[in-house]
Amino acid sequence: MSGPLYAELGALNAASPPDVMARLADRVDLIIGQCNRGTAPYGTSFDNVRQHVAHAGIHELPGQGHLAHIQAPAELGHLLNTLAAI
Repeated sequence: MSGPLYAELGALNAASPPDVMARLADRVDLIIGQCNRGTAPYGTSFDNVRQHVAHAGIHELPGQGHLAHIQAPAELGHLLNTLAAI
């Protein structure tokens, strides 16, 4: 069971620092559930990423938290399709 975890942690540790990655991105869209704005851990993590990627588009899913992919898959899918078409 530790094999996948080891690989995932290795990939995370090998990644460039967030500020470097942010400078390399041509386009960034950040999605957050309305219920997570400003609250730990998801909202505060979101805010941290947002600080590194000031040019990012911000998209909020009304009435959703971190389980939007389960609770509102159609809404999330519609947003992703819309963003992909831009």
